[in-house]
Amino acid sequence: MSDVKILFGNETVTEKSENAFPDLSKLEQEFNENSESDWTIPEAFLCLLLEAAFADGSLAPEEREEIAALVHRSRTMKRLSPQQMAAVNQTVNERMRERKEGLREACTALPHDMRLSVFAHCVDIVLADRQLRESEEDFLVRITDLMQLDAEMASVIRRVMLIKNRY
Repeated sequence: MSDVKILFGNETVTEKSENAFPDLSKLEQEFNENSESDWTIPEAFLCLLLEAAFADGSLAPEEREEIAALVHRSRTMKRLSPQQMAAVNQTVNERMRERKEGLREACTALPHDMRLSVFAHCVDIVLADRQLRESEEDFLVRITDLMQLDAEMASVIRRVMLIKNRY
């Protein structure tokens, strides 16, 4: 028996569904929303990660570690130099301090096709300390609404992350 594992083989080719392309109305809405925003994608992304970590009023060591690991892995964030990352962090903190609707702005600045994955990261960070407090639950409900996520998809992501963080 060979030690070689077959990674590619006779995969079945599947037909693309009729909905392979993003919905035109969502693309137009996103185009209009983002053209009016002064948030960059890294700023919006970091804002949501930080807000998730501080949703219960404190930053647990596990949450800090999860954010640091994510920043190093994320294609959106790892391209930034340490100086650029510090500037993004400073901008996010200033906007959240000065703008009543800062979280809403950050949520709508994210591209629609990035929102579910950012939501998953937020759930993962909220659960990193192995506790789900009411304020964290409220935060997740709020960003589900602000990012206009499908409630069923958000629920599936939450279930998966609860299982992931159980062990």
